[in-house]
Amino acid sequence: MPPTDQHAQHITHHLNTYDLDPLISVLHHLGLITNTTQHLSNLRPIFTAAQRDHINLLHPPPDYHPWLTRTLTTNADGTPAKPNTQNSRATSLRTLYRALRKLHLITGDPLLDFTTHPTQRRTDPLPTRAHLETLIHASRHDPALHAALLLLWHHALPMATLIRQTWATYNPHTARLLRGNVTTTLTPQAAAALDALHHTAGYDPLYPDTLDTVAPKRMFPYDTPDALRLRILQVSDKADLPFYPPGLIRKAALRDHPTSPEALGYLNQREYDIALKHAQSLADASR
Repeated sequence: MPPTDQHAQHITHHLNTYDLDPLISVLHHLGLITNTTQHLSNLRPIFTAAQRDHINLLHPPPDYHPWLTRTLTTNADGTPAKPNTQNSRATSLRTLYRALRKLHLITGDPLLDFTTHPTQRRTDPLPTRAHLETLIHASRHDPALHAALLLLWHHALPMATLIRQTWATYNPHTARLLRGNVTTTLTPQAAAALDALHHTAGYDPLYPDTLDTVAPKRMFPYDTPDALRLRILQVSDKADLPFYPPGLIRKAALRDHPTSPEALGYLNQREYDIALKHAQSLADASR
């Protein structure tokens, strides 16, 4: 709904009195903020510190950025806040200031040039190559899982992409797979597994019309990511292997099959190099 002068007065009052809950409620009512619970949690330590230190959040002082850095890096109990927590708090504050600009309560961006930490990534050890080869072998009696695991491990196919993939995105004559904005030439092992699954779905190379008939069908029978995780868990347990979630299997592709950016779904060399460096650090850490 469009804001009124009364809304602006209320928002200004709540900012000046550091009254966070009604402030977020008004902004949510105006459609300027969603996920209110998360924003309340992220902004509360900032508002508490601002009230304590007499910081005007609507018109911050010149030393606002150093003060904000100290505030974001410390939890209420005095312990250091994790980088991802700091980033989450800064993101909520950026959302607040964006809403205030839309209401014309401020003209500039108080967080312009304010820097945050690089996002922390999971550092779980990658599955060993031997374990993955055992898992692939154990899945050979389940054509869908066998093909899915090979696409994860050989080509780093994102799980969400894998689940929604249809046969229209696969060319069995060239063994190329369309994955978002990138086409990937599959490894011989992955192509063979996908061809077997394609044949099960009804494609027969001797009858070209079957290609069009099968095209709209989904490749895999997993309706949700949890369904794929469960099937991996079942096969892993039977093979006496640790459970490795699809995300870790996908990361292992960068360690074990770093052939080219397009083979692993990257649009450019820079993104590929960054991901490859991260995968190498995970591999080194698990040694």
